[in-house]
Amino acid sequence: MEEDLDPELMRRAVMQYTRPARIGLVPAARPADILPRLGWAGACNNRTASELAVVLRSWEDRFGVRLLEVGFDNIRLLVSRPPQTLAVARPIAAEHFAFSDEAHAGLRGVPEIARATVNNPFSDFWWD
Repeated sequence: MEEDLDPELMRRAVMQYTRPARIGLVPAARPADILPRLGWAGACNNRTASELAVVLRSWEDRFGVRLLEVGFDNIRLLVSRPPQTLAVARPIAAEHFAFSDEAHAGLRGVPEIARATVNNPFSDFWWD
């Protein structure tokens, strides 16, 4: 299991996050359950929000993932335990590749996604 990123590094990463956004409060037992609770349909051509929540629950448990941003057809995750080596990142990148049309700013191949996930506190996903 990967270690949590240094809390100060996480704080700095979040503080550098400067995209305009609205804050929403959603009653949910855990962050992974927010998308189905919202009735989010951003990936409707590929998966339901409930199917995405199953994957997010796994990532929440394994990597400390929290839903940070929800857009029309995209989500951004905050990752407290990202992979710290390329070897560990490769199977995770395969999951990202299967999860979304485009992961990490449009990267489409597992090797590219793996490099983008190493020590990265953010994961971005987009669906057509």
